[in-house]
Amino acid sequence: MPTAASLQGVHDGATCPACAGPPKDAVTATCGHSLCGPCLPPPARMGAQPSGRLLLCPLCQEEEPTEAPVVPVPLGPLGETYCEEHGEKIYFFCEKDADFLCVLCREGPAHQAHSVGFLDEAIQPYRDRLRSRLEALRAERDKIEDTKCREDQKLHVLLAQIESKKQEVEAAFERLQQELGNQRRLLLARLRKLEQQVWKEREEYIGKVSEEVAWLGAQVEELEDKCQQPASALLQDARVAQSRCDVRPAGGPEAISSDLIARIRDLHRTTLVLPEMMRTFSENLERHLGTGSGKGTGERSLPRSVLGITPHPRAPESKT
Repeated sequence: MPTAASLQGVHDGATCPACAGPPKDAVTATCGHSLCGPCLPPPARMGAQPSGRLLLCPLCQEEEPTEAPVVPVPLGPLGETYCEEHGEKIYFFCEKDADFLCVLCREGPAHQAHSVGFLDEAIQPYRDRLRSRLEALRAERDKIEDTKCREDQKLHVLLAQIESKKQEVEAAFERLQQELGNQRRLLLARLRKLEQQVWKEREEYIGKVSEEVAWLGAQVEELEDKCQQPASALLQDARVAQSRCDVRPAGGPEAISSDLIARIRDLHRTTLVLPEMMRTFSENLERHLGTGSGKGTGERSLPRSVLGITPHPRAPESKT
């Protein structure tokens, strides 16, 4: 691409094809033609143009370009950017128009009355503001990270407390289940013992009643036989028959002893309040856990009033 930046000096003895004279400040364009420096078009007329047409040296300017139009781009830092109008390096910055200027632009009428400074000087306030903003952002980031770290620690502490409470609840309800299971087994054992006692006394009662019935049956048969005897024989044995015919006093053996009946009644009064106790316990537990005012179960058992196992006044404890 023929630009002013790509021109180089020519060899001695060359002739300028534009003026046919010895070249002055001769340079060689990228197209291969050697020209005088004054004969070379200004940079504004060479290279990429706003119209997109590429102008070459005077000898080949009528030739159409075979390459696509080139738009000048920065060649590195701002100090190495070239002016699109003059092709010169950009060294200045106009504060009013916020425009980059080369030496020719700076001396032009458009910017003579403006505040113009070197790029390095003009960029410094922006860099300072960027650094200040960068430091503020870093401080904000560090603050947020510190806050995140503290909140994470709080969350870990809360999760650890929740896990501990879960274990405490499991342990408390396990102890409660064990206690209820023990009471259930003890109560069922008492009932089974009373049941066995009832069956035992029933067998004893049946045995005694069977003996009494058998004796009475024998007496009936004996008396029936005597009733069949002749009158003389019956009169001779009248006294004996009279004594044997005497009826035993009423009131046979009891089916169940009074002591066993009392024990059954006591246990009945004890078990009678169980449904109410369970209902009260369930309501108290639900109310206690629903308020969230509990101090935690920990290793301590729930209060007896909360458990709803306060002894009933009508259920005295009886011995089995």
